[in-house]
Amino acid sequence: MNSNFHQLPDEVVTEIEMSHHKRPWLILEGSTDALFFSTRKLSNSPVTMVAHGWENVRYIIDRIIQEGINAHVLGFIDRDYREDLGIIIDDSHIVVTDFRDLEVSMFESEALDRVTVEFGSQQKLPKRECGSVASENIRNKIYTVAQKMGKLRYFSLVHNLHYPIKKLEYSKFVDERTLEIDESKLVQQINSKSQTKIDLSILRQAFQGDMPERLHDAKNISSGHDIMELLGLSFKKLWGTNNSGAISRERLESCFRIGYSDDHFTKTNMFKFLEQKLASA
Repeated sequence: MNSNFHQLPDEVVTEIEMSHHKRPWLILEGSTDALFFSTRKLSNSPVTMVAHGWENVRYIIDRIIQEGINAHVLGFIDRDYREDLGIIIDDSHIVVTDFRDLEVSMFESEALDRVTVEFGSQQKLPKRECGSVASENIRNKIYTVAQKMGKLRYFSLVHNLHYPIKKLEYSKFVDERTLEIDESKLVQQINSKSQTKIDLSILRQAFQGDMPERLHDAKNISSGHDIMELLGLSFKKLWGTNNSGAISRERLESCFRIGYSDDHFTKTNMFKFLEQKLASA
């Protein structure tokens, strides 16, 4: 892994152009993606570079191609909602995640079992008849709430409302005992941080509005960051007894990266596509 500081896209292009090694380059959206790939075994040991945003990933690769720079460059980005918004990605040089983002793929894996046992309370966690933790119940409960936040994200994008969902404090509108959303408190949270105001009728329109068929799947509409925020809250009172510092979103995401096995990753389509492209470099 190349532990580069925050370089501008054109600086990344220049570094690639000036390099003399023959290894392929893997351009990533963010620093947590770089952490994820730093321990994964990939063909031809690509050099990873952080572009800080999917638009920059696409820009860097386009520049490399347009200028005829002699380097094998690939990108890896979150699927997000781009295809549903009509944004076309050149999949010959960019691999996208199987689901909405990389965190969702980790949440779908056996890493959830490991994280749940680590942070949950045996007295509170849902159990199967055999006594083991019913991870599927936890996953379904988290998705029920995360889907609503995903619908709000999608609604905001479609209507160019720019709601600052990443800045919301989930503990102020999600009940830690039930994970239910208090809609009035959510409206207050958004309005306290957004220039574009919202009311209950608009919020409910977002929650209940039509969406493309692909986004009816919880794995495609739910944001991994929302999932981690909600899972952290659930480990405070619903399924655990932790304080906020012990189960922050950043710490949970770190635990999922550690718990997400190579075996699971190598069975995904995103790994297979990436390997196919890297092996031909």
